[in-house]
Parts: sequence; structure tokens; C-alpha cells
Amino acid sequence: MPTLGVDFDFSQIAQRAMDLGATADQIPYIMATTLNMAAENTRSYLIETTWPSSVTVRNRSFMNAALTTKGSRATKGDLTVEIYDKLGRANLSLHAKGGTRRAKGGNLSIPSSVNVQRTSGGAVRTQQQPKNLRNSFKRGRFIFQRQGRSTRTAKGRIKLMYSLRPSVPIRQDVPFYKDFAEVMRQEMTLNLAIAVIRAMSTRRR
Repeated sequence: MPTLGVDFDFSQIAQRAMDLGATADQIPYIMATTLNMAAENTRSYLIETTWPSSVTVRNRSFMNAALTTKGSRATKGDLTVEIYDKLGRANLSLHAKGGTRRAKGGNLSIPSSVNVQRTSGGAVRTQQQPKNLRNSFKRGRFIFQRQGRSTRTAKGRIKLMYSLRPSVPIRQDVPFYKDFAEVMRQEMTLNLAIAVIRAMSTRRR
């Protein structure tokens, strides 16, 4: 998922922190803590609300595994934080802004929504993946599977399993950008007081 920048007026946030009792030397720690807390809560919102309210979720653990702030958290010396897709498997950037998914070589195999079964996690069952599909044959831009008898000359039912396409359009259907910007701003305001309390508590020790 591409990086989305949200700018904050840190001078106003710093002033609010000092109004709550923070000292000037505590401000960098407070800003970093506030950013990291806001990013974690925003990450949870994208996983629990944005994604499932926009698409049909087959694997409920996928987004939790994909989105992370690990390695991109704010510090006192670098007041930036990033939520990013560490797996890169679900074309999240295309869901966020729309576009075309293209095959790296050959064609994309698009499974039939009727005949290809998926696991509870959303993946195509191993035995029905194109490379494992028994008694299958290709005609034009389609892959079919014979049902029952296995010889090419045998008569019987066939099922359409996959269509082959060099590219497929993916519409902009998940408001990652909008929700990220809105929730981050809300969470920065909500978590500032908590960050100030933590900073003041640390100083007393």
C-alpha cells in the first residue's frame, strides 16, 4: 500500500501539551508517543472497520498480518510513523486507488466463483489450483475440468474452472486514504493527554 502523508501542526499540539503540564524537553517524547498510539489505533480501525465494510472478507486474519507499523514507528528524533503492507499479496494499493492488475508473465488465472472452492481462509483449495487440477484442459482463454471419466475422448460433464486474462481491472473500493487521514487526526487529539501523563509519570520516577 503506498505511503499516505498526513501533516500535523506540531506547534499547536506542543502548546496543548504544555497547557496540560508538560515541559519543553518532554515535547519530542510526547509527540512520538502520541503518533505511535494514533497509528496503532488507526491500524486497528483499517483492519476491523475499513477493510470488512468494503470487501467480502474470506480470511479474517489476513489484514492483521498484512498491516503493520513495525520498523516505521516515530522516535524523539524522527516524528514520522507509517502503516504499511508487509505482505504485498492482496493488491491493497489498487483497492485504495483503483487500477489494473497485470500478469507478470502469461495470464492471470481467474477462478470461477461457482466451481472453484476456497478454504475458510479464502485461498483456493490445493487440489483445485490450476497446476493441481486433474482431468483439466485448456480451450482458448478458459480452463475446464472433466467430471467423472478422465480420458479426453470420454463423454461427460465439464465445468469451467478458470478464465485466463492478461490483466484485470480493480476498482477503487476501499477508502484506506480517507479513513487513515481522518482517524489519525482524531487519535492524535484523543491520545495527547495520555502521552503527557506518561511523560510526567516517567519524570517523577
